[in-house]
Formats: sequence, C-alpha cells, structure tokens
Amino acid sequence: MRSPSLLSAGWGVAIVALHGCTPKSVSLDGLDSADSGTPVTPLPAIHVTGGALDPLRGTECPLDVTAANGSTVRLTIADGAGTVLRTLADGTTMLDATSWDGRDAAGVLAPVGTYSVKAELLDLEGAVLASAASSFYIVRVGVIGGTLGGTLGDGPARVPMIWHRGNNVPGNYWLEDGDDPTFQIEAIDDGSTATALPALWEDLDAPPETHVGWVLPAAYPYDATPSLGLEIDGAFGAAAVQLTVAGWGAAQNVAPGDLAQYTSDAQVATGPSVVEQDLTLSWTVDTGDGGAPVTVGTQTLPLRLYALLRAPEFEMEGLPYAPWVAAIDPALRALDGVEGTDDAVTAALTEWVYRDFGLAYDTQYGASAYTAYAGRGYNNAEFDFTGFLDRTNGSTVNCSDCASILEAYADMLGADLKYTIILRNYDLNYIKAIGGEDYTHCPFGAGGCGFSYHAVTTSNDAATIYDATLALDGDEDPGSGPFTELLVQNIDGAEYLERLVMSGTATYNFTQKESLR
Repeated sequence: MRSPSLLSAGWGVAIVALHGCTPKSVSLDGLDSADSGTPVTPLPAIHVTGGALDPLRGTECPLDVTAANGSTVRLTIADGAGTVLRTLADGTTMLDATSWDGRDAAGVLAPVGTYSVKAELLDLEGAVLASAASSFYIVRVGVIGGTLGGTLGDGPARVPMIWHRGNNVPGNYWLEDGDDPTFQIEAIDDGSTATALPALWEDLDAPPETHVGWVLPAAYPYDATPSLGLEIDGAFGAAAVQLTVAGWGAAQNVAPGDLAQYTSDAQVATGPSVVEQDLTLSWTVDTGDGGAPVTVGTQTLPLRLYALLRAPEFEMEGLPYAPWVAAIDPALRALDGVEGTDDAVTAALTEWVYRDFGLAYDTQYGASAYTAYAGRGYNNAEFDFTGFLDRTNGSTVNCSDCASILEAYADMLGADLKYTIILRNYDLNYIKAIGGEDYTHCPFGAGGCGFSYHAVTTSNDAATIYDATLALDGDEDPGSGPFTELLVQNIDGAEYLERLVMSGTATYNFTQKESLR
C-alpha cells in the first residue's frame, strides 16, 4: 500500500516544475512471489538512486519516496566522511516525497563534492528493516566568456564591425575584430548568487568600454555557419558534467578551464536580416545509475547576428572600411525578407534611401552636403558618412550625396557598387526628386531645367544603373505627362540616359569607389 503525502513546510515537497534538478527517485518495493503467482507477504526492500544539484543555479532536487508494509522512512544526506548534514525524513511518519536544497541543517550551502543519500526502511518500533545509499553531487557550473566564430568555405566567416563613435567621439573608430570575445563576465557567482549572462549591447553608435559585462553583436554572411567557443568555469568535484547549447550540436563533456566549441545546426539566415535569439545553455550531470542525466542548471545567452549578403566590397583596407553597426543594423532590418542577391539587395536599398530617409533634394543650389571631390574634377569622391549619420549638415542633399549613401550601405552589406558621374550640361525630362511630391523637368525653377552633372551608382561599369536621387517617368513619353513612377533599380544604362535627358549629350565618367570618413 502507498501512504498519504506529508506536506511539511521545511521540506519543499516534490514540485515537478523545479528546473534545478530532474527528479530522481527513492523507492521502497514490496516483492511478490514470482513462482506460484500467489501474492505473499512482501519482503522489506529499498532502493536509492542518486541526484545532482547546483544550489546557485537551481532550487531544490526532488526525491520521490514510495513505501510498502506500512513502514516508515528515514532519509538523510551525509558528506564524504559520513557526517549527516541534513535529515529529510526522521522515520516518524510515512511520506511520498521530499527534496533537498543543497543546504545543511543550519541552512548553509554545502560545498562542491560527493555526498550520500541514505534511505532506511523502519518498522513501527524504529528498527531498520532495510537500507540503501547512493551518491549525490553538488557542483558549481557556468561559462565565464564566449567567442563567436565560424567558417564559410575554406576561410573565416565572422566579419569585423565598426562603431564610429569610440569614446563617444565622432570618427574615432572602434573595431570589433572577427575573433574578439563576444562576451565576458567577472565570475560565474559571488559565492551566494549565480551571475546571469550579460545583456546585449544596444548602442549602435558608441561601443562599450570593455567586453566584460556585455554581449556584443556579430556579423556574418547570411549563408555562413557560426560557431561558439565557451569558456567553462566552476567546480565539478567527481561529477561527470555535460553542457548542451540548444540548436548547436550535441551535449559535450566539459571540465573547468575547457574551451568548448559548438557549431550551429543551421546557417545564420536565409537572406540578409538581423537574427536575434536567446541560446539556452543546459548543464547536466551523469549520476552513474544508468538513468538520464540530471539537469542542474541553465543559462541564457542573448545573441544578435547581422546576416550580410557577403563580406564587404570595399577596395580600401583598414579603418573605416568595415561594416558600421549604425549602418547595417537599420539597413538589414529594412531589408528583412529580401532575396540574397546583389540586385535584390541593391534595389531594396535604393527604395529605402529614396522613400524612407527623410531626405530632400537641394532645389536651390544642387549642392553636396556630405560628399566632396579632391581637386577640381570628379575623381576621388569622399563621403562624410559620420556626418551624414548625425545629420550634421541637415537633410537637404544632392545627387553626389545620394550616390554616396547608396554605395556606402551596399558595400557594407556586401553588394558591390561604384560611383559614376554623368557629364555634362543637359536638359532634363520629367523626374521626381527625392523628397518631392511632383514630377518636373525644371527642378531648380524656370531657369534651371538641367544638370551640369549627375552622380549615380553601378555594379558593372554603367551597364545598369541604380539611383536613389530621383524617380524617372516610366511610360513611353518621359518628356511629358502623365507620369508613371519608375524607381531606378537595375535599369539599363542606355535606357536610363534616354529617360533622364531631354536634350544635350550625356556620358558616364569617373567610375570609382568612394572613400569614407
């Protein structure tokens, strides 16, 4: 027969939802005759299975107890020397379940080590009918740091990134390299409380002063397979500990001081996007009784992965030629769901800049706000991207600025664009300038119906054109109304000139990669 439960306030009776330790059972079995099939008086018998617990990561480890013959149970926890630390059941009343929180009778946390769980089956006078014991492990588990890596083909996959306001100074670039730690913490606990893994660093402009205490984002080509190296810390005693990262391969046997390597079960994303996820790190202990490993704690690691089209397409090396966090974060969020091709990414960027940046064309002077040219020609275009992100010169721009903006974002995401100049002095068909509401062929008023030059972008020496400065008239007569809006997304270079130019000669010149600052 099975006795009723004893619900004692000090025992924390078995709660299946407790996450600190998977329940392990203590059972007391009455044995029937196996020969005649006729029930006989059960012999007293007892069996104990071990358990494991990290008291700083979990709560209590439930122990299930079942008895027969109306007997009662004494249940104790002892250290390696046999000294009883805690009596969970004293043999005065039968019980169904109780639990241990890893503390002794005075409420002090037991140190890391191997303990014994002893169950004794008593008769009504307190005599021991049967007893059994098994091991119980106290551990301290945790990771103290981690680094994202990975491969793409035969090379490294993680892409270095830049915060453009190091020490909160514009243009003081702070580079997160492709093998920098993703996070670090000072210690896995303070002796009484487990340390949670850090939160994500959210500032897109300025970096943290240190990796310690934050999880930094990381950038990859979207089709790369990321890896994660975790620095194992804690104290395990004689326990066999495993660590599993959900979605990143199988459980691994680990020990303090190890650098455990995990590889994601999937590529970063299906296309350019921002991937945010919480990784669950599960710590388990094999108690050696042939049962499933016991979960002794979990940790949660927040990740933000920037899934680029591919590695950046800059021709220049060094700072500041790497993806800027302040640029790729909003760009990838705007592009989420776009196919992972150069044309799809660049077309989406063109529309994003034209429609959503809040920019307006300078219809008074047509002057650059953020782009300058070295010397007296159009060679060596330089884009003040830092100033643009802060809008230090406002939101009124010209074609040089729009071409610079589009090229910078595309190159940072891995879509190869160059800057090209259309010369010289030609009158315009109808266009709708960025920030404008109406079509006009005289954007500068009655006396200003042409361009002295116009800057656009191309991926193939002007065979096709992308232009975020203006929309063309897409019908059969671009020189008069009515008008059909045509965004300049991968338009044939010759067709672009036919739709743009009413009279005069226009040619593509000075195709180049701009420089950034």
